[in-house]
Amino acid sequence: MTYAEEILHLMREDEAVREVLASTGELFHGYHPQMEKVHLRNAQKLKELIEKNGFPTIALVGEEACTAALRIILHAISWPEFMRAQEEVLLELVKTNQVPKSYVAFLVDRIRFYEGRKQIYGTNADWDENGILRISDVEDEENLNTRRADIGLEPLESLVITPMDGDYHPPDPEKRHKEYIEWTHKTGWRKA
Repeated sequence: MTYAEEILHLMREDEAVREVLASTGELFHGYHPQMEKVHLRNAQKLKELIEKNGFPTIALVGEEACTAALRIILHAISWPEFMRAQEEVLLELVKTNQVPKSYVAFLVDRIRFYEGRKQIYGTNADWDENGILRISDVEDEENLNTRRADIGLEPLESLVITPMDGDYHPPDPEKRHKEYIEWTHKTGWRKA
């Protein structure tokens, strides 16, 4: 199997497990242990592949496999050290267009989101205390769409994603938020 094929295989496994958990509704009630297991296993395998072959840039593995690798990194949310290490690498690679800009923005924001810091590009949303899904805190909100355009993302018309309805609305937003904060401490994203 080529480097690209190995990465694509890992991503297909992620998508298959996600699809099964979504079909039962289990995916939408916290971070499912089965999904976490796949994410961590895939991240470990990708780390080994990167150590052996170098980072899977577009030139090295093609855009599809490069994007799949970036998605695997984005999904490694229980492994902060891995995500932070890849952010350093990607911030250099994006300067020479070796990886898609938008995925680097997603990673930068995701790390900030889990650390409890303001996002730069507004790519992560969460349920607020009123049960409304909205883009979480963003730096310099006035210039957000300019920053988004610079990396190829569509402008945001509103920071509110959805009102208080829908199948996946948390029944107890306050409890869900408390569990989320506990998870960020347990995984090492935030210090106690």
